[in-house]
Amino acid sequence: MARDDEEPGSLGNLVRMHEEDGQNAELAILIAQTWQSSPHDRIDLDTICRIWAFDLGWFNMETAIRVRENLIGKKWLDVTPEGLKPLIDVVNVDIPFGWLPNMRFLESPPSAPIQTMQVEGVAEEKGAQDEQEKAMQDAAIDPAATHITRLLDQIASESGLERKEVMRRAQRKRRALGPVTLWMALMLVAREQHLTMPKLIRTISA
Repeated sequence: MARDDEEPGSLGNLVRMHEEDGQNAELAILIAQTWQSSPHDRIDLDTICRIWAFDLGWFNMETAIRVRENLIGKKWLDVTPEGLKPLIDVVNVDIPFGWLPNMRFLESPPSAPIQTMQVEGVAEEKGAQDEQEKAMQDAAIDPAATHITRLLDQIASESGLERKEVMRRAQRKRRALGPVTLWMALMLVAREQHLTMPKLIRTISA
């Protein structure tokens, strides 16, 4: 299989995210990196600052405290009796090698995208149906949205994943990254499965 940088019409050339999309993605990476080894644990208020300052070496303690309060205030982190927990999904966030936080985003972060906590099974399946219905409504604005069903079927067939599982992963990416279109989230799932991107791009461009 050709490398991503050898493939024509790469996804990065098709999509230009707004600045807030980039901020959301950066903040999702910061939180995912913080909880990388234990995504479902709670982290003490003081401990998270020590992780950022001493374990990861990102900030001094004063800055770490300020960043912590900013993320709590903008609903990226939730304070519970057991400690802090993320208010976004961090399990499927890709962490680029050598990534470092951008203080410009952390000094004045946007509000976190609203998260919908769903029960496994029926609620999740209903969410997938809602996603597809919304995608059809968006088709008039975004022509690629008219090919959601074909794209979903193609990714499921080529990856070996169940159709419902592909949609579940795409939903989780949208919750983590914020205002990302459904077809874009599906393409990110496809990249994780090492599928041939130009073929999928032709599907949404037809």
